[in-house]
Amino acid sequence: MKAHQMFVAVVPLTLFLVVGCATTRQTAYLQGEIDDLQQKVEILRGRVTTEMQHNWVNFETSLEELRQEIKILRANVEEDRALLNKIAHDLEELKKDYETKGSALTTEHSGGVAAAPTPSAPTTAPQEEPKEDMEGAYHKAYGTFKQGDYPSALTQFEAFLRTYPGSEYADNARYWIGECYHQQGDYERAIVEYEKVIKQYPKGDKVSSALLKQGFAFLSLGDRVSAKLLFQKVIKEYPQSPQAEIAAKKLKVLD
Repeated sequence: MKAHQMFVAVVPLTLFLVVGCATTRQTAYLQGEIDDLQQKVEILRGRVTTEMQHNWVNFETSLEELRQEIKILRANVEEDRALLNKIAHDLEELKKDYETKGSALTTEHSGGVAAAPTPSAPTTAPQEEPKEDMEGAYHKAYGTFKQGDYPSALTQFEAFLRTYPGSEYADNARYWIGECYHQQGDYERAIVEYEKVIKQYPKGDKVSSALLKQGFAFLSLGDRVSAKLLFQKVIKEYPQSPQAEIAAKKLKVLD
């Protein structure tokens, strides 16, 4: 009877110890699994963070390039507006000249004197025609560029410079030659043409744009050092210009 009672007492204790050991092993196993999963989560989190940072840098670069293109387009619009204003002014001057000569001819007719060609007429036409030809040639080349026909625009701008090397549009024409090469992916030749703008027309209004686009061309070639130096030069020499603003933002992306 006593033996039976001892057996009955020992069995629950043994079961408790067995169950307790099993529970401890299961807990340790589960804890190991949890730790392993946490490590995997941390690794994945690190990968996601790195990819997000990389994608964000790419996004910032693309966005800045888009902003830069918008700035250039705005500059082009301003150039178009200036040219249109100039043409309007020239037309107004021609209109006044025509009205003056018309009044003189009317006066002669009313006095009974036969109208005769004015002495100034032969000399006026040759003076006006070259200017009109020059502006027409420039507008034609620029219009071709805006249409995206860069090879044809390049040919037209080069012909313009050969015909009118000392014109007021010479620096602009040289700059757009650089842009033609840039748009076609010929960055090395673009850099050379931008340099001609800088050296040949140091007082022109395209120097800051030429410096900025040189920086972008070097960046496209993988030369970040030269690109950063040029962006810094734009900021230093033209601090209040739109080009300086673009250069500063680009430097932040590169640093």
